[in-house]
Order: sequence, then structure tokens, then C-alpha cells
Amino acid sequence: MNMRICAAVAAAVALTTACGGEPVAAPPATTTTTTVVAPTPAELDQRAKAAIAPPGAFDAMGGKLKESVPANDSGPGAEGEIVTVVCSGSELRADDVSVSRTRIWAGQLSLFQRVHAMSERPAAGLLEAVRTRAGSCSRSRLADQMKVDIPIPAPQGVDGVYSVCEANRDPELVPWSCQSVMGRGTLISVVVASGQTQAAAEAQLTSVLPIFAESFVKA
Repeated sequence: MNMRICAAVAAAVALTTACGGEPVAAPPATTTTTTVVAPTPAELDQRAKAAIAPPGAFDAMGGKLKESVPANDSGPGAEGEIVTVVCSGSELRADDVSVSRTRIWAGQLSLFQRVHAMSERPAAGLLEAVRTRAGSCSRSRLADQMKVDIPIPAPQGVDGVYSVCEANRDPELVPWSCQSVMGRGTLISVVVASGQTQAAAEAQLTSVLPIFAESFVKA
């Protein structure tokens, strides 16, 4: 056999005998390792900033921005804040590196939003934690003081939503508050609407949740 042809065959298959000589060993297999770098707090803050509803989101509905944390968009978001409170004092936290931003609207609407951008924890786990905590708490509350599993539809682009309404025990607060917890990847948003009755708070929450979702699903 022509030696040039023989060499070409040996190089192509890498395992055959090179024209009667010793077998040619295959090269060792290579393994590629991908290292995932966790986002920095500054990167999480940028995502939270993009996810929260803009200050004028409810101008047309008579809701005026009352407070933002941080006060200016250029300021840094808060780290390690409470995600939400269930059962009039039962706090839930992200248990992860997280950065949050908060806004409150008043006027004809009474609204609160806090967005958390988390480093690693999926929002779905926190949604289930809220569901479990609310379900457990409701067994010790009067039926007319708490309503769980509110059937508010999840806006398009949101992974999941859980909603619950509670009567406020503090007489200085609006009598009822309903909250929806929205999750998308490692991003979570808590929206609270308050009203004089449970029905009023629920109706308000149902009407505004799609507006909150507009920014949330783009972040």
C-alpha cells in the first residue's frame, strides 16, 4: 500500500494498525467545565429597578406615588429585606443574596409593591412557602378574617401567582389588605392592595396586577 495513503487512513480512524505497525492510540477525552458566576448586588439591583412599576403607572387611575425606597432611582436598592408578611406578622425572607426596591401609591388607590431580585433562589419556592404559611395560618383564623387561594389569574409572562386577603388587626390601618406574590425565575414581586372591605381590596388587586406585571416580565 502506498505509504501516503496508509498514513492518511491511520490519521482518520486513529485506532487502526498503521500498515502492519503498532495500533495508534486515541487521544484522551476532554471535559469542558462551565463555571456559573453569581450576579453581583449591583447587577441584581439593576434587575429590580427594571422590574418595579414606574412612578406614574397609576396616574390615570388616581393613584399617586407616595414613597419610593430608595428615594431616587440612582440610589442603591436595599439588601436582605423581608419579602412579605403573612398572618399579620409572620415574615418570609429570601434566604439568599437579594436586592429589593419598594414603592407605595396613595390617593384613589392604596398600593404597595416590593420587588426582590435574588441571586440563586427560585421564586417558585417562595410562592409555595407563602401558600403553605397562609394555609396553616387560616386554620386558626376566623373565616371572615382571612381568605386564602384568591383566584386571581397569573398575568402573561409570569411563572406563578399566589394571592391571599387578610383583615388588618391594627385599627390605624385600612381594614383589609390583599396581596399577590408573583414569581419569574429568581425574581419575585409582592403587590398589596388595601380597601375598606375584603371585596374592595380584592377587586382593586385584580385590576392593577396586570399593570404591575408589564415591567416585571420584561426584567
